[in-house]
Amino acid sequence: MINYKEELNKQLYELRQLEKDAAQKVKSYKGLERGNIRVSSSNGNYQYHFKKEGEAKEHYISKIDISRIKLLLQRDYDEKMLKHLKDMINRLDKFNNRYDIDSIDELYEKLSEGRRELVTPIRATKDMLIKDWYDRHPGSQNSYEKKYEFQTIRGELLRSKSEKILADNFYSNDIPYVCEPEIRLRDGRFKYPDFALLNVKRNKTWYWEHLGLVDKDDYATNNFAKLMDYEECGLIVGKNLIISMETKERPLEIGMVAEKVKEFLLL
Repeated sequence: MINYKEELNKQLYELRQLEKDAAQKVKSYKGLERGNIRVSSSNGNYQYHFKKEGEAKEHYISKIDISRIKLLLQRDYDEKMLKHLKDMINRLDKFNNRYDIDSIDELYEKLSEGRRELVTPIRATKDMLIKDWYDRHPGSQNSYEKKYEFQTIRGELLRSKSEKILADNFYSNDIPYVCEPEIRLRDGRFKYPDFALLNVKRNKTWYWEHLGLVDKDDYATNNFAKLMDYEECGLIVGKNLIISMETKERPLEIGMVAEKVKEFLLL
C-alpha cells in the first residue's frame, strides 16, 4: 500500500501557493466600493445590477462600464475562492496530520512476540514483503566463471567498479537488491541482468543492466541484442528495466544514477 503522505504535502504546497495568489488579488481591491452584483438575462442579453453596501436600492450598470462590471465580478470570485482555499487547506492539513498508513503495520509489529506468532496480520508488513521478495528472487545465478574483484559494502564480489558503485548506492538507500538474478527467455535461454531490485513503496520489481563498454562495437552489438531479448520476455526500459552506461572517456555518471534510483526505486 502506497504512503501518500508526500503527495498530500505536495497538494498542500500547491494549495498554499494558490491561497497566496488569491490573497494578493483580494488585497488589490482595497478601496473598491462594497456591495453585491446581480446578473439577470433579458432577450438573451445579460444585465448587471449593483446594490451598494448600506443602500436599499440596486442600480443598473450599463455595459459601457464593462471594466467596472468585470472588476466587481472578479472581486466576488476571488474573495469566494480565497475563502474556499483556506477551508480546503484547513481540512487537508488536519487530515494529513492524522494520516499515517504505516500505523496499519505498527499495530501488528507492536504485539509481543508470543502474540505475533499466532496472529495473521491484515496485510503483509514491509519486512514480510521484503523477505518474500528475496525468496522469489535469488541472486548469484550466473555460473559462468568471471573475475570478481570489487567487494560491495554488503560483501558481494562484483566484476566492475561501476557495478560496485551501483550496489553500494542501492544499499545506502535501503533498496532490496540481488546481483545477477536469472530470467528465462521465450526460446528457453537464460539471461542474467546485473541486478534485480524492489521498489518497496510500490511492491514492484525492477531490473538494472549496466552497459560498461558501449563505445566498443562488438560489446555494443552484443548488448543491444541482449536488450532485444529482454524486451521479448517483457523487460522494457522505463517500465521495469533500468539501463546505465559508460564509455572509456565518459565514466558512470553518479548524478544520473541517483536520479534513476529516486525516480524508479524510491518514489
